[in-house]
Amino acid sequence: MARDFDLSDSRGRERMVRDVARLLRKLRPDLMAGEHLYRSPAGFGSWAEHWAKAVAVELAQEESESRRDHVGIWGAMVCRWARELGAEPRFLSPSLAQAFLQTERPLLTPSLPRDVRCFRLFLPKATLFGEEGPEIRSVLVADVRAMEGWLPENVQLAGGGLACVGLGEDGATYLASCLLDPAAKAQQPEHTDFSAPHWEWDDDGVKGTAARMEQLCVHALLAQLYVPELVQEGEVPPAAGAKGFGGQSAAEGVQLQRPVWLGKDYQLQRQPTERPDMPAGTWKRGHWRALSPLDNPMAAPLGWGEPMAVQP
Repeated sequence: MARDFDLSDSRGRERMVRDVARLLRKLRPDLMAGEHLYRSPAGFGSWAEHWAKAVAVELAQEESESRRDHVGIWGAMVCRWARELGAEPRFLSPSLAQAFLQTERPLLTPSLPRDVRCFRLFLPKATLFGEEGPEIRSVLVADVRAMEGWLPENVQLAGGGLACVGLGEDGATYLASCLLDPAAKAQQPEHTDFSAPHWEWDDDGVKGTAARMEQLCVHALLAQLYVPELVQEGEVPPAAGAKGFGGQSAAEGVQLQRPVWLGKDYQLQRQPTERPDMPAGTWKRGHWRALSPLDNPMAAPLGWGEPMAVQP
């Protein structure tokens, strides 16, 4: 489900984002200090632009509450949680993003480790689009279980899980979720419940966006939990020559942090065509599997069986 702004053209949308950032720097410099912490590598959306959008979503909570806008309310909560927690970015390489989209999603349960409470997933350009066309280049991913005790008392978690808040290039906020308690999906949510069942009742176009976003976020989390060799620190990118978000330099006295990649050097696995029902250009889907036969197999560590691209 998306919370949209009524803007008539792409230039107007881009101008809106820049105007919001300038206004926030003037009115809430305390919240905007984080825009100077990182510089995005080439091929990704700007870190500074992501930060401005997230702060704008956070500050819109009061307006969203007055409109009883569940998407805006929950998005604001996650953005604030990520800022207060100091959630770091993870830059997903194009090849690993492709592999994730060709991997079956496992059933997640409450036994999922809580080691990664929140992160900001930066997607390669042209990976994810909203149903109206604009790109979603970054997603805030939060483990809702870690937010217990921080959320307002009237928020019902309906099974916990992951909350994924996508920030569209048009200023829209997209939401998706992965419940850890499948039985919660059958529960009828109350009007104070800002959890996943609301989002699943939207039209097919939004479901497609939400499903793809959820797919990328779940695998990105599992990679951090179970495939640590995919998590690599990179070099601080050089400053871009263009003005605007991409050309901003670090603020005086602020040390730029090194970007952390998911799959920086990852290469897709390929195999030659061996069967007539698997012609070149198709995929042998990847999967996650339990690595040890524990009494509770859903609590076992997971291993990733990588997808295979079939080639001549």
